[in-house]
Amino acid sequence: MPKFTTVRFGDLDYRQDDVIHLPEGLVGMPDLRNWLMLEMGDELPMKWFQSLDRGDFGFPVTQAYLFHDEYEFPVGEPTRRRLGNASLDDLATLIITTIHPGGDKVTGNLMAPLIVDSNTRRGAQLTLDTEDYSLRQEINYFKFGLAVGGESAENADTEQVSADTAAATGQEKPETVGV
Repeated sequence: MPKFTTVRFGDLDYRQDDVIHLPEGLVGMPDLRNWLMLEMGDELPMKWFQSLDRGDFGFPVTQAYLFHDEYEFPVGEPTRRRLGNASLDDLATLIITTIHPGGDKVTGNLMAPLIVDSNTRRGAQLTLDTEDYSLRQEINYFKFGLAVGGESAENADTEQVSADTAAATGQEKPETVGV
């Protein structure tokens, strides 16, 4: 089983089948092509997207519904071919997420989503040309609260939410997850 050393999690064992390959890398970082999606904690509806090309680089990702009820964008035929002739039904959309200092604000980049074919594990970062979405869309805290533990952000224990966020971004060794 391959092993990889990260700054955040130390040594990680992973299966080659768990690797997500972005042939073109990320916008502005074309050399970062191989990734793992790691659990951040049982209660958090987020995953950690860890670069296998740089042990010091990764970020949280989550599903689009936590930011926008009707998040839709076109995926052209050339992009689907690059992913292995992906069916739209097989594409998972991931939103690059920022947990701001103190954990009291969470935003997502809806202008540059990641898409991953769940069959081929090939993906791409798209850049959308629309004014419908934001680079820093604040998360829907009500939906996030429900996903975390059935409480809305308004009545959740803020100390517990901060502790969960700290644990999720801390030094615990995560497990890899499927797309």
